[in-house]
Amino acid sequence: MKSQRAFTLIEVLIAILLISVVSGVVATSLVSNIRLNAEGRVREQAITAAHSWIERFKAKTLDFSAFQSGNTYDYHYRYSSDSTFVAAGDPDPTALDEEWGNFKFHVQTWQLNTNPLIWRVKITTYYRKPGGGEGHFSVETAIRQ
Repeated sequence: MKSQRAFTLIEVLIAILLISVVSGVVATSLVSNIRLNAEGRVREQAITAAHSWIERFKAKTLDFSAFQSGNTYDYHYRYSSDSTFVAAGDPDPTALDEEWGNFKFHVQTWQLNTNPLIWRVKITTYYRKPGGGEGHFSVETAIRQ
């Protein structure tokens, strides 16, 4: 007669414990990766918005001297109601509300040279991280007017 081999209760409990530990590690890793990917997407949108500011200065649609004292634009600022942006001749100032509304900016300009006229432009962009908290970075360039 052959003896039948069965799992003991202790073997089953050890298997369940191992599966639980491995599942916990995998789940933690997945959540962390999802959070990092989400933050990367938000940061990329913030970088695009900051470069949009720089492009507007390069196109000379924004008045450099209007930012010499440093202007801060909080989250959900209404750019379409601000005379600085309406006067810039943007064809759709409400698009700025959508493009820049999820970010906070501090914009400052300095005159570096008078002949030729060269301005230093610094855009500090703040963004809300998906997991909580706030991130920021600065973009700085010199632009000949």
